[in-house]
Amino acid sequence: MRFTVLLQLVAVAASLAGATASANRTSAYAACQSPRSQGQQLALCPNGTLYVSQTDPEAEYGTIQSAVLALPNDTSSQVILVGPGSYHEVVNVTRPGPLVILGMTANASSHVHNTVSLWNSSYINQTTQTAAQDNADAVVLTVSPSRNASRAASGTLGPAVLPASAGYPFGSVDFKMYNVDVANRATVGGVEWTATDTGPSAALLVAYANASFYHCSFASYQDTLYVGRNGSAVFVGGEVRGSTDYIYGFGTAYFEGTTLASRRCGGATVAWKGSQEWYGPDNYGAYFNNSALIKSPDANATLDLTGQCALGRPWNNNSRVVYANTYMSDIVDPAGFIIWSDSDPRVIPNVTVFVEAGSYGPGFNASARNLSIESIEMRAQAAAQYSLAAVFGGLPSWVDRDLLGL
Repeated sequence: MRFTVLLQLVAVAASLAGATASANRTSAYAACQSPRSQGQQLALCPNGTLYVSQTDPEAEYGTIQSAVLALPNDTSSQVILVGPGSYHEVVNVTRPGPLVILGMTANASSHVHNTVSLWNSSYINQTTQTAAQDNADAVVLTVSPSRNASRAASGTLGPAVLPASAGYPFGSVDFKMYNVDVANRATVGGVEWTATDTGPSAALLVAYANASFYHCSFASYQDTLYVGRNGSAVFVGGEVRGSTDYIYGFGTAYFEGTTLASRRCGGATVAWKGSQEWYGPDNYGAYFNNSALIKSPDANATLDLTGQCALGRPWNNNSRVVYANTYMSDIVDPAGFIIWSDSDPRVIPNVTVFVEAGSYGPGFNASARNLSIESIEMRAQAAAQYSLAAVFGGLPSWVDRDLLGL
């Protein structure tokens, strides 16, 4: 057992070593993030940086949300530095201007060294859910201009479009977060519930906003991470933990060198919708490059997930999910992608897009894949068609180019 785990960790390390987000690259904020002597913490931070800490008297704020609310609701660029600690709160970022949230760390090159934890306990009970309730009501970190913009809604069409021409605002044009762990620890009877899924309980929601995350982690069980209507998000390094459809959405999400860690296997790893009504034919979906799918380190040790975790399933028939150069551990379903259900498959040839290119590891066997719903492409083809720049129609101006080596 230990040897198997060791081999898995070695494979993951090899996968992430090839990621664009190399450990040898650092962001311009790394010096600000580094711990310093009391009274000097902001010495190498941008002018005007707000400082949050639970223990340092130099800090002006004790919670992250109080610092966010202190910012002007305008288009100015702002920075918040968060000191080590466990922050039990909900954070909503609605302002339109660029915002950077930095977790303090002595080593910003990997999420395993993170010292800042943001968490809350909430979930949507789908058995008793009312029409007024939405998945957006059980989220730890939301980057969106309003609750209305954040709604996941139900069914295959999703929430109505909120066009700017009708006066609806766009959220942050450039939100960045570095080295923060975000978790939704849904509780039942005051105790964190891990035996089964409680219901939708997101750690992160991005909608009508541009957001990027560097060496952050996101943890929950069902519906951990949501990128919704007109949401664009890039994830570099870090980890996402969950069990059922734990990466889901409607917008565009790009993962580079990210570990997907399954605590259990329900639904699929990814459930995605598409809508040509808003996005056009090609620029929505979930894309994974140089990443890894593994059994979560905190999963029940007696739980055998071998061959149980599907790569993705279609939330509607415009679903688009792509894995490139990604390590597949033995937890991956041999068929790869799956339909939504027997009675409602939601797969249309040449409309539903499920792709693998350069997959490797014990969970990849090309001859076992269900090629009636997915295609296996050559690495070179995928590199051209599904690169970061290709997905977003040009390199996004709101990503950290230094850290990405671009």
